[in-house]
Amino acid sequence: TNVGAQLNQLRRALQYKIENGQEEQVKELGQKAAIGGAIMGGCIVAGPTIRSALSNMNMGVVSKVAAADAGPFTVHFWAPMSKWMISGASFMDLHRPTDKISLPQYTALTLTGFFFSRYALLVTPINYTLCSVNIALFGSS
Repeated sequence: TNVGAQLNQLRRALQYKIENGQEEQVKELGQKAAIGGAIMGGCIVAGPTIRSALSNMNMGVVSKVAAADAGPFTVHFWAPMSKWMISGASFMDLHRPTDKISLPQYTALTLTGFFFSRYALLVTPINYTLCSVNIALFGSS
């Protein structure tokens, strides 16, 4: 339902722009989204081929990382990498005045970091990237 609500908000924002004479901006945004989608689709299609090629090249660390179960050709790598943005924002707020901090938000971030640090070591494949980002999230919250 969250995705549906977000798509509805996007539809409303685009409709508002069109009604206010910003059709060119909406067309440009559509073109950029199409280009980004095409690039992402190409990466998804070519990913397995690139992974096997890199794995078979015997390039030392590069081949080992490409062949890893939690390597850059899997979701096990990219989900924690995007989560670093949350940890980074949390680190940026370390010197924020305490009256500006949301206690429920930081409680949720701290508990997420605490519980998922352990979870990252229990799943298969063991995901050290997820563990490290959750330790950082726990420590920064």
